[in-house]
Amino acid sequence: MTNFQSTTPGYKNKHGQIVISRTGFPSESFPGQTIYHLRCTHCHHEYGSAGKDIHLRRCPRHQNGTQGESLRAAALNLFPSESV
Repeated sequence: MTNFQSTTPGYKNKHGQIVISRTGFPSESFPGQTIYHLRCTHCHHEYGSAGKDIHLRRCPRHQNGTQGESLRAAALNLFPSESV
């Protein structure tokens, strides 16, 4: 899997949108893309975005950015993360 600077947690674009984490969920708008958790550094609005447009994103709340993708909670894991 190719890793781009704009999908690295901590990356902040020129509009003040910062990458919090990779969700691991597929994008509903862009097939083949993964949703990333973004936060606006100005108003702290949190939303999801496909990896391909993180570098261009504007906040959907106050910068007239396009609506973000839904952030979903990860499914609960019934098995411990430790190996036995």
